[in-house]
Amino acid sequence: MELFKYPMVLLWLCAGYAALLFFRFKAEESRVAAARRLLGPSFDRLNSGPEAARARLRGLLYFIALGLLGLAAAGPQWGFELSPVTDLKGNVVIAVDASLSMGARDLKPDRLSNARLLLGAIAREFAEYRIGVVAFAGDAYVQCPLTTDQDAISYFASGLKPGMLPSQGTDFTEAINTTLGMLSRYGGQKVMVLITDGEDHSTTLDATLKAAAGQNLKIFTIGIGSPDGELVPMTDSAGNTMEYKKDKNGKTVVSRMDEATLMKIASRTGAAYLRYTDPDSAAEAVRSAVGALDLEKSKGKGRTNFKNRYQWPLAVALLLLLIELLVMEKGFRFRFRLPSFRLPRFWRGAAALLLLAGAANVKAASPGADARKGASAYNKKDWPGAVEFYSRALQKAPADKRLNFNIGDAYYRMEDYGKAGEFFDQAASSPKLGAKAMYNRSNALYKSGDLDGAIAGYRKTILMDPKDENAKFNLQKALEQKKKNSKQNSKKNDNKKDQDKKQGGQDKKDGKSGGDKDSPEKQKQKEQEKKKAQARERSSQILEMMKEKEKAAARDPEAIRQAAMQKGKPPPHDRLEDW
Repeated sequence: MELFKYPMVLLWLCAGYAALLFFRFKAEESRVAAARRLLGPSFDRLNSGPEAARARLRGLLYFIALGLLGLAAAGPQWGFELSPVTDLKGNVVIAVDASLSMGARDLKPDRLSNARLLLGAIAREFAEYRIGVVAFAGDAYVQCPLTTDQDAISYFASGLKPGMLPSQGTDFTEAINTTLGMLSRYGGQKVMVLITDGEDHSTTLDATLKAAAGQNLKIFTIGIGSPDGELVPMTDSAGNTMEYKKDKNGKTVVSRMDEATLMKIASRTGAAYLRYTDPDSAAEAVRSAVGALDLEKSKGKGRTNFKNRYQWPLAVALLLLLIELLVMEKGFRFRFRLPSFRLPRFWRGAAALLLLAGAANVKAASPGADARKGASAYNKKDWPGAVEFYSRALQKAPADKRLNFNIGDAYYRMEDYGKAGEFFDQAASSPKLGAKAMYNRSNALYKSGDLDGAIAGYRKTILMDPKDENAKFNLQKALEQKKKNSKQNSKKNDNKKDQDKKQGGQDKKDGKSGGDKDSPEKQKQKEQEKKKAQARERSSQILEMMKEKEKAAARDPEAIRQAAMQKGKPPPHDRLEDW
């Protein structure tokens, strides 16, 4: 039994599937190595979690379904079924002489070998008929019952050999009676094709032919051999000739074709006699002669075929593809556990590769992957990297205001307060993030020196979240700083006016004296201004040192909080936790 209808298709599909798995394995190996070099320990964290598990499950389902589709294309089949054959034109029984005389070699390689070729050619010519095979010598046996299965006919015909039957001799009566028994339960015309060398040893042939004519059996005879005759070889199991057949008196037997007997049989039953020349022409002649008869058309089930089973792997493959489509990227609320089982090591490795391939495809297409990379860069204090990855995620999900907030937070750490304020302003449009974003925007304005904008922002923050103590504290500090700046500006203006007055009086004194030398008071004033300039230079150097310390501390979020609390100003809201 052949397990597959198209074995060559299965071979090519298996080769292609194996190549696909191999190249997928190599590509995944390169991808994992590159990802580990780029991401380091965070790679394992990125490939964990429920979303990654669902992606791996989808990849595994897809590859299993692909293999099952290839299996269905190869046409799996097992078991037998009888296929209906309609419009059968009649029933034909082919009786083949299997006596020792059919081993004569007047036809090459021998008579029976040519008879087997003729039987196969007749079976092909009568494909729309039921065909049976009878082997006879001294007795007759049904070699193949009536059927339309060409393979079965060829199989039984290949087993015909000279001397295969226990009773030797040639008895046409036995062959005709056996054929009548096979055709007795079928109505209409009945046809028998007798393939023999014509040597008959029966004594009741005339009575048998009369009974055959009464049952409307047409016997077409085909003479195989030569009228001159040939010796009958006796061979061993290997086919080697040991001696030639001898009669009871010890004389060598010469087997001659008896055409007269064969013509008699054909004429008594209303059929025809043919002399064998070659298989195809003889089979065509028999087909033409039988076609001239008015045979009955009938219906039946006579052809055996393997049952096609491609529906099973195809149905399973379609079911797996449907499940793969239903496995959502973000999953459902309910949870379920698959039955636990352990695959062999080889299949575990192949399944892991398929799952990683599916996970890589899903992550590369989702904004969450870029957002997680941005969070990793932020935790490593790589502020420019965090801005880059968060910006990529924002392009894929522009409606997610958390990304605007996180980009603004990264710019704030880089002390780029202008851009930080822009992104905080965009994030403030979200109802959930409005208070936090407005608070951080006000901090950026305060850092950039825009006290009026910072005061207005802190007030909006308090309106959005009346419980925000940090906003209240910073608002108070901003108002105090603004008041202090106003006093300093007023004092500077007064000092400038006094200096202008003194300078004007000194100029008058200098004009009256008319001398070019400075007075002692003027020299003293210059010395004081010089000392003030030196003091201002030292204070600016101290401020620069303090500023550098603050920048170094700004790279540590905990240091920011401590420094801000020491200065009496609460820290800004940190990056939002997401993805």
